[in-house]
Amino acid sequence: MQPPPIEPLPPLLALNTKVALLGMGSAALTTLGIFFQKLNGVRAGNAYFSGWLFLATVCFFPTFVIANKVFLMGGRMSLFVPATALTYVFTMFVGSFYFGESIPSGRWIGCALIVAGVIAVVRS
Repeated sequence: MQPPPIEPLPPLLALNTKVALLGMGSAALTTLGIFFQKLNGVRAGNAYFSGWLFLATVCFFPTFVIANKVFLMGGRMSLFVPATALTYVFTMFVGSFYFGESIPSGRWIGCALIVAGVIAVVRS
């Protein structure tokens, strides 16, 4: 006599939630890579090879892997790509608070519109 089959556990997160979170993670990694590129420029790094550019590459490469994972698990491009738009928001904060860049109010309004757009896309 065989034991009864074990029922698989339901996933913790719905596919769309996973896709949105992976898009935001990709945006964070892209922002970190851009941060290292900016540090390379500020610290007079080499245009082709430096430690800062190596770190940027380390941040950028996983974004390709994440996108591939999203599409292999059946995620929708129309959800993933808009979630990566948070890169614009994250980089504005990094530019303002870390590098002391002056950001006009119009850009902050645009930033708020991007956040509202990502929320609308993720919730629909």
